[in-house]
Amino acid sequence: MKVIIDKMILLSEETLNFNTPLDKHWLDLDSAIILLTGKGYSIAEIPSDIQGRKNFWLSRSAIAFGIERASTGLLYQNIQPFIDELVSSAFIQTDNFNKVSDQWIYENPHYLPVLMHAIGAFSKRDLQKDIGTGTASDTGISKPVSKKLAALIDVVDKKTIPNQVQIKERIKSTTEGIVRDLVGRLLLEDFVAQALKKEKVPFLREDEYDGITGVVYDFRADFVIPEPTNPKAFIEVRKSSAGHASLYAKDKMFSAINWKGKHKDCLGIMIVEGPWTQTTLETMCKVFDYVIPVERSYEAAKKIRAYLDGDLSVRRWLIQFEIKKSE
Repeated sequence: MKVIIDKMILLSEETLNFNTPLDKHWLDLDSAIILLTGKGYSIAEIPSDIQGRKNFWLSRSAIAFGIERASTGLLYQNIQPFIDELVSSAFIQTDNFNKVSDQWIYENPHYLPVLMHAIGAFSKRDLQKDIGTGTASDTGISKPVSKKLAALIDVVDKKTIPNQVQIKERIKSTTEGIVRDLVGRLLLEDFVAQALKKEKVPFLREDEYDGITGVVYDFRADFVIPEPTNPKAFIEVRKSSAGHASLYAKDKMFSAINWKGKHKDCLGIMIVEGPWTQTTLETMCKVFDYVIPVERSYEAAKKIRAYLDGDLSVRRWLIQFEIKKSE
């Protein structure tokens, strides 16, 4: 994922936020995959020639570039060979599941996804019903659970076990769901983190500190720069949908007012992804110093770097907010 994010940040800069690709980008397969899957194409649809790739890009020029779609497409391409090798190796080592010992299961927990499909357990919930007490994962299976799994595969009619192609397709579907979840949670913040690192901006992520003091309450932002006791900037990263945009905007705006009211010289930056409504974006711009789409994170990082270096013109809003007891 880090390699993919680094490529996407560089591509975002070189194409002016994924808007104007150059011939060199269409020549490079990874860049072409990022650009065209970001427009909704599958990898299998991508033409091999430069003109074909340009035509595909033009034909969907009215469609907004999706950073999650783009990263997911390239990630699938890298994961698929691993899935193929995992399934093929499991079949070879067990003689098509005719020879599965509890010791083999115990020593090779990474084959659990393949073993589950051979047993007929298509989810962790199904597996838990089959094994009862005890847990199993692809990072570790206890010896008691290994014995239960060996007993389960032993009684399976081997003729009913799906073939390699079927299991690969099933695991691919499961993996796609996992990848979508991981991308949704990790990609956006990692994209911002890599942009900050590139500009040598010191920062802490949400799980690395206790909280930023505020007028009403202390809480953590997704990023604080450089540290929470004397913050010079904070960044919130949020994907939204049109149906939840207003709720998310109110929540994030109050956090910004709470922190900027306490720390007068602190920048507030909102990094957004997804279909926010125009009204909520305009409203957030009255509180946050910058409201920026995730693909332009590198520009936010440059603004923060300039502010840390003494450029006060970067700051847009000063918020006067305090709470006092009534006389």
